[in-house]
Amino acid sequence: MPDRAFRVVIFSMMAPKDIACLVSRILTEVPEAMVCGVLYETRREKGLRERIALWLRGVGDPTYLAYYAERIWGGVLQALRNIGDILLRFWHACPRSPNGQTRFDLEELAHFLEKEQGSLFVTADLHSLESLQFVRSLRADLGLVYGTRILKPGLFNIPLQGSVNIHKRKVPDYRGGGPIGLWELLAGESEIGVTVHRVDVKLDAGAVINSANIPIEPFDNLISLALKADVVGNDLIVKSVADFARGAAREKPQGEGGRVFRNPKVPELRAYKKQIAAKRQAYRAARGWPLSKLALRVILFAPLVIARNWLRRLRGRFPVVILYHHLVSDKPHPMGISTDALLRQVEFLRRHYKITSLREAMEMLKSGRVNAPTVVLTFDDGYDENFVNLRSITEKTGIPVTLFVCSGHIATGTEFEHDVKQNLRGYPPLSLEHLVSLSCNGFEFGGHTRFHFDCGSSDRKTLIAEIVGCQSDLEKYLGRPVNVFSFPWGLPKNMSAEAVDLARATYRHIFSAYGGVNFPSDTNTFWHLQRCPHSSDSFELELQIQSILNLKTPKPMHLQE
Repeated sequence: MPDRAFRVVIFSMMAPKDIACLVSRILTEVPEAMVCGVLYETRREKGLRERIALWLRGVGDPTYLAYYAERIWGGVLQALRNIGDILLRFWHACPRSPNGQTRFDLEELAHFLEKEQGSLFVTADLHSLESLQFVRSLRADLGLVYGTRILKPGLFNIPLQGSVNIHKRKVPDYRGGGPIGLWELLAGESEIGVTVHRVDVKLDAGAVINSANIPIEPFDNLISLALKADVVGNDLIVKSVADFARGAAREKPQGEGGRVFRNPKVPELRAYKKQIAAKRQAYRAARGWPLSKLALRVILFAPLVIARNWLRRLRGRFPVVILYHHLVSDKPHPMGISTDALLRQVEFLRRHYKITSLREAMEMLKSGRVNAPTVVLTFDDGYDENFVNLRSITEKTGIPVTLFVCSGHIATGTEFEHDVKQNLRGYPPLSLEHLVSLSCNGFEFGGHTRFHFDCGSSDRKTLIAEIVGCQSDLEKYLGRPVNVFSFPWGLPKNMSAEAVDLARATYRHIFSAYGGVNFPSDTNTFWHLQRCPHSSDSFELELQIQSILNLKTPKPMHLQE
């Protein structure tokens, strides 16, 4: 057991799940530190009088009237979405909560902290006498201000080394309120800043401990920038805790100047969002089929799909659909999907499918029972874009993901040949540091050859270097077994009999990429599993998962059981 002598207290009003995620990362990545307690302030709900006053203020004000009209229309759309969800659950024959109970409340946070030798104190006032006594009793070395109102010195100075805060704007130019990235997008900036700084009486003016910049890409919006700032912010908090725990913290005074922005009122924010949308490029998902053909297939196959799915539910034998994508990017790339688009897809999938890890999916298949429509998310090649963009979604939603990566590209840092041939530059592979970090944070990894090699070859020497060598590389980098392998391109022509035999002898499971789903079986002979493309268009993705679009590719003899 590590000697966790450095004690951290967290001051927060954030969602309990977000706090638990940060605590887990600190405990995993900083063995010298422990989170001895969390002081949590509950948010005060507006009373009836305040709500009536707010409504009266809007009467006669065109901006507020437009806001209320938008709220009413939004309620109508939400009601229609709820009806749509019910119909889709019937279409899928899906249980109401395929992923089980996803709520994580304060009671669960308290249990989580207790297991880690920490404690939770919930209060309506962070500065109450009871709150101050709780913090003093912890004898903390460092305080973390993690999403609260402005704190008083009597609280943030209690820890022996003071407290630090996260600031998700570029300092010293942007201070104050408003959604993350709002002022930068309006000003046409090329990046936003994220800073961990010492808490000071003056707003966001304390000495900087660690900082990073996040480039604003063509498809970025307020949602994607907030996601990225959250995950990069957590990275910086964990690094700052490690620096303080190891006596390596370096403080850099902030520059003077800058403008303090107030938090915009609802009508103002609505107008700002419209300005941003009008001048920025929107992401458009590529669709492989015309919309008319997709709609026609739904009409033709709906009765058959509904009957088939309910029969699968009665038998407990749904298929496992393993999807593959490549990179989450807010820059144009033919194999990319934007951060915001993938988040919306994941939220849809969580409502209507069980999203499981590759390891758990294989256990389900071997058990002979799959009781809910199930999908697995995998990403090929190992693009470094995924380190922030994809991770921002996995930390937000808690979904498991498997990456099939090319170990040679990771070791050398060379860009992928299929990108270079299309003159797509600036998409490097994961670094070794990022590879290990993702592994520590729950990502599963599989082999994908060393240099994205076409395994349709029968050159045994090269196949050994690419297939077996990839496993050796990854096991050395990660310090754990790597038992799964997917073929680059993954079509029958890219999987020679020699390559399949070699991969099968090296890995426990191998994966193709020419479509098809995987059905449960009691025979436990799952050595080859099939994957489907993960469409960036949500409508097309739904029909792919339901096997309405998949044209069956004949399975080569050397891939048959």
